[in-house]
This record gives sequence, C-alpha cells and structure tokens, in this order.
Amino acid sequence: MSLPPRPYDNRPPTGVRAKPVINLNIEYTSCNDSVAPACSTRPMLIENMINQRNVNINVLEGYDPKSKSVINQHSIYHLYEFESKTRFLDRIPRPRVSRFTELKTRFLCCRYVLCAIDDVMQKQKPMELMAIRLNGDIYIGANKSMDLQTDKKTQEAAFGGLNFAMKVTRESDQKILKKHHSVVKQLRIENTRNSMSMSIFVSSVARAFDQRGNVVELKTVGSKVMGKVQNLSRLKARDWWLRALLSGADRIVYGLRMDNMKVNEIHEAQLTDFTKGHFRFDGAKLFSEIFKIFSTIDKIIGAEGDMCMVKSDGSTPISVTLTTRESLKRSPFW
Repeated sequence: MSLPPRPYDNRPPTGVRAKPVINLNIEYTSCNDSVAPACSTRPMLIENMINQRNVNINVLEGYDPKSKSVINQHSIYHLYEFESKTRFLDRIPRPRVSRFTELKTRFLCCRYVLCAIDDVMQKQKPMELMAIRLNGDIYIGANKSMDLQTDKKTQEAAFGGLNFAMKVTRESDQKILKKHHSVVKQLRIENTRNSMSMSIFVSSVARAFDQRGNVVELKTVGSKVMGKVQNLSRLKARDWWLRALLSGADRIVYGLRMDNMKVNEIHEAQLTDFTKGHFRFDGAKLFSEIFKIFSTIDKIIGAEGDMCMVKSDGSTPISVTLTTRESLKRSPFW
C-alpha cells in the first residue's frame, strides 16, 4: 500500500498537534544485548565547561575506524526488552476524559524513526522502517545501516560526538561508547480534524543531564558556526532541534570542532532559539505525517506478530507492505 504523494513544502497548517506527557520518568541502560532499569548514576553535565574557550578536547582520542564502537548500537530491541521486563506500559493510564478518541494501539519507537520521517520530508532522504505488533502494541525500528555508508569524515564526526559526551560529563560509566543511558518520552498526537489521537513512546539516548534532572542534548559542529546557532545550516539546525525535542531536552550544549577534530570552545543554546527568531521550527507538518503513517501501519498489521515494512526512496510516496518474521532474523532494524 502506498500513501498518496505529500506536497511537503508550502502546505497550510494541518490541525495535528503533538503534546508531551509530562512527569513520565522512564529510563533504562543498554549495553550490546543487555537491558536494565537505569541506575541512580546518570551522566551529569559539567556546567562550568560551558562558554569556555581553549578547552582543547581531542574528540578522536581512542578512535579506531574498524571498531563497532563508532556505531551507536541503540535499538528498538532494547526498548522492547525493557518493556517486557518491567511492563511499564501497564502503569501508564490511558486518557479518561477527552474529546479525542484514542487509538487502542500504542506505538513504541526510537527517535531515529521520527527523525527518518522528517528526513524524507526535509531532505528527500531514503528511509526504511520495520513495524511489528507485539502484545497488542506496535514497535517500529529504523534501518540505521542506511547511514553507515559514510565517508571517513562523517564516521570521525560520529565517533567524536560520542567521545565529546564522555569529556563533558562526570560520574558516567567510562564505557559510555558501548553503554547507553536512555529516556522514554510519551507524545500524545491529536488530530483535530477527525478527533482521533494516538500515544507514541519515544526512546532516546541521553548523553547528559543537568542538576535539575533534565536531559541536555550534546553536539559538536565545525568551528565556522562561531558559537552562534544562527550560523547553522537550516537542515542541521532542524536536526538539532528535533532530536532535542524528542528527548525532552530544553537546551543544547555544543562544541566547536576545529579542522584537527579538537574542540576548542563549548557553547549552549536554548530550544526556544530554534522555535523563535531566525528558524521558527514547527513540528505540525511532521506530526501530521507521523499520524498518517502510524494509522496506516495500525490498519495493516492487525494480528499479533504481524510485520510490515515502511519505505521511501526520498522521491516517491511512502509505501507500507506486509513482511514476515524471516525478515526480522536478519534485520538491522531490530
């Protein structure tokens, strides 16, 4: 089944809004295939490093291009395993009084999934998702291997971002490159045109927390930005904004990366810097598309264990097709 073409640019407001469910405090850690509830030790941001110059952080320290540590191993599998162990969904009440009719199915995914949909809309980038119905709910994973065909500079930057996180946090496990501390946020998407709503539980790796317990998004970027987010390209700025939004972060701490891959300065930006002023990002069109795609998935895989693929080459309509468990065994999504 193919969804009809979507003229993503210059569309009018959609009537779809995403509302974060506050006070949902779900965290877990993962390392390779093991998953456990998060311990009390979070990676805490070293606040006095912000707005510092001449910090001289070598983000490529320990870099081995042949090592899998350059790849973020965070996966929808970890969220499934964590939910299976803790049954956290059973403790989250469904809306009782609302003018919206909530879909019975709940959706669980990593933020890669929502970012991949945004990449199709903003960059015409190829996308592959896999969805499976388990215990009545639907888990959706993104094919991260599509991003692995990258050049040396891109791989170095990816590793550098992970290494930067270790340099600007304390009390974190020194195996941070393999161990991930994740947070789960609930988004309630409401469609005012048909009075329907759905709940999506989004898992994000949290590389740093502040003293208030809030997630802080960490990034590195080329020094040409000069400490001003207005100097970011619009696409990169949107990447930063969306990832912070989905993880529940209200600010972004970023290092300015020199040509020698050393971070010389550290700055911060508030999430509101991306929604007001220069960029004015708005997620209405994205969440309208997410609502449409997820509703289609819900209709196609109605039985326990049913699976489907969601694909786009970036220039053609998104297609949703049934697949089999054989695909799961060799899947980079899981």
